[in-house]
Amino acid sequence: MATQANSLLSVRQYMELLEKSENRFEYWDGEAVAMAGASERHNLISASILSHLWQQLLHSDCKPVGSDQLIRERNSSRYVFADVVVRCKGAKLEAGAVPALNDPVVVFEVLSPSTESIDRSKKFSYYSSFESLKELILVSQAEKLVEHFFRSSAQEVWRVEHLFEEDDELVLSSVGGKLSVGTIYQAVEW
Repeated sequence: MATQANSLLSVRQYMELLEKSENRFEYWDGEAVAMAGASERHNLISASILSHLWQQLLHSDCKPVGSDQLIRERNSSRYVFADVVVRCKGAKLEAGAVPALNDPVVVFEVLSPSTESIDRSKKFSYYSSFESLKELILVSQAEKLVEHFFRSSAQEVWRVEHLFEEDDELVLSSVGGKLSVGTIYQAVEW
């Protein structure tokens, strides 16, 4: 179900849509935006990130979750999904039919050709509004390229490092995890 022009949904209507639909929708200021299905490469990259982080963080206060975790900044009327999210002890989940995480610490977005420009602009700006977010990782599926944006606090400007060699290591200092570029792309055939 897509929203019609000039027909905005309330948050309650959006939650009902999510609860009843087999599809996922993001919510941007009253508009429900359907999420496109992911490619096999996209799914393999996301699964590799999630499974390796799960093993590393299993006995820590932080846990990675997959792409079905709804995210919302407390003061916003926007709800989004990321490919992998890391939440830590004390994380807040909004009550409701589809609970939304309010304070992610790490977010991974695997870039798709159809959504890359939105992920790099609109979603990047939205993620930057989360005070809790310390690391934002954009992972290309067109080439071996991992862009690691990191900051110590919401007041700090994002710093970035680009990783593309098999042995380059993505160090997630905020949660104590690390992944090599080779690990992230291990199941992908080029």
